[in-house]
Amino acid sequence: MKYFTKNLVAAANDWIEQTGEEHRQAEKQFWSTVEDYHRELEGLKSRVSRPAWNFFRHGFARYGLHDARLLSLRVGDGLDYVPDGTSPFRLNRQRTSARIEFLNYEQDFHYLFELRGVRRVQSDLFIDEEISEGSIGDLFTYELTAVDKESLQLGFLFAVGASIIIQFRRLVFRRRRIKRKYKEGEMYR
Repeated sequence: MKYFTKNLVAAANDWIEQTGEEHRQAEKQFWSTVEDYHRELEGLKSRVSRPAWNFFRHGFARYGLHDARLLSLRVGDGLDYVPDGTSPFRLNRQRTSARIEFLNYEQDFHYLFELRGVRRVQSDLFIDEEISEGSIGDLFTYELTAVDKESLQLGFLFAVGASIIIQFRRLVFRRRRIKRKYKEGEMYR
């Protein structure tokens, strides 16, 4: 993560042992980092769709992914290929892509990030059973940044410290409202 590292966020949220003055300084550093990130996002406005840019710039709280859950992460050269024998897998024509799906905390929005022209995938997914009881757990934060004039980077940081960082050329972003047919309390059973 370029801006929102685990140490920065943990200190600003007072999750580590520190003095009151250290906490105030960490909060100040956090908000300065948010301003720096917003400046970078301004420069990315023409490189992603309007819904994607609005999500990264204004998607927080109810319309963001804090405490969301990772539904799936898929990376490969043939995500749309069906290996049923009816058509060949064209060996030299495939492009690596990735799909990442999240369900927001309230379980009423499904988010899909499709990354095309993937250049690099870096992932450190692990389970901290003390925090997440056997799952990857809550998404902590995320960011969209520039790698260079052609490529972007999408990063996700989970509360356990696990991360997913992918460099790519094109982002397809979709958010779909889900009409929940169950009571909110049922998600905790």
